[in-house]
Amino acid sequence: MKNGIYFLFLLMLGISCSQKQQKSTTTSAMRTSEFITVSTKKTVTQLADTLIPQLKEKGFKIIANIDHSIAAKKAGLELRPMRTIIFGNPKGGTLLMQQDQRIGLDLPLKLMIWEDEAGDTHVSYYNATTLTSRYGISEPQAVIDKVNGALAGFAGNNEIEGASVTPITAQLITKKSPYTADVTFEKLQEVINSKGLHTMAIVPHDKAAASVGLELRPTRVLIFGNPKVGTLLMQSNQSIGIDLPLKVLVHEDANGTVYVSYFDATFLTNRHGVTDKGDVVQKVNAALNGITDAVIAE
Repeated sequence: MKNGIYFLFLLMLGISCSQKQQKSTTTSAMRTSEFITVSTKKTVTQLADTLIPQLKEKGFKIIANIDHSIAAKKAGLELRPMRTIIFGNPKGGTLLMQQDQRIGLDLPLKLMIWEDEAGDTHVSYYNATTLTSRYGISEPQAVIDKVNGALAGFAGNNEIEGASVTPITAQLITKKSPYTADVTFEKLQEVINSKGLHTMAIVPHDKAAASVGLELRPTRVLIFGNPKVGTLLMQSNQSIGIDLPLKVLVHEDANGTVYVSYFDATFLTNRHGVTDKGDVVQKVNAALNGITDAVIAE
């Protein structure tokens, strides 16, 4: 584990140095208790084309590059330019999931690039301390600090101190599965496909951990969505794009019990101040409840 932390430290140190050398076009930064937004003079496309090679160069794997505006257009709706880049490094993520597998629902990491109504471009992300605090994780602190530094570096933000939030309680819905993790995840994929939903990415955290010589009990995430529904929420507040598409986590605990977990949609919309789409939120919650019930049905 010490080797894993040391590797991540070197990786993040390299990112920090690189960003100092490439002083970007950042003009301002806005911080809330958990959501950080930095302004830039580049367009959404320009910034995405700049960040993706940087992420790869620093050893991160791009899990998904989601263009919300194109997805909206295909659904016959309008949305200003928006991208969500999902990326990760198995070593750092595994060290956190070894403390609490549920944080796998918030991993890999995300950067959202978006254009506001004035035509200005921003990049947003969740502070790593925000993500870990949700699950009561405070160790390894070196990993948390370096993730914060990496995210701030990519966004061109010099303020990288941590944030603190209340741990998750009722916002995380968890259901016990009577099946193995393999079967549960297969059933999840089948149900998602049967509903006509689009799978954006499959994240096998446990297999990624094994690929770098670390141990992690079965922990897998399915990222999926419905462009029309997601667009309606983002039309109310673009910041919710960082929590879209939706995710469902399947994990096996130390006792061999398998669980299916997801965030209540009301929790996600409240976090971003989306208050005018109550009917949409109800439909999303009903869909998530129905999907997960179908997965664990005997």
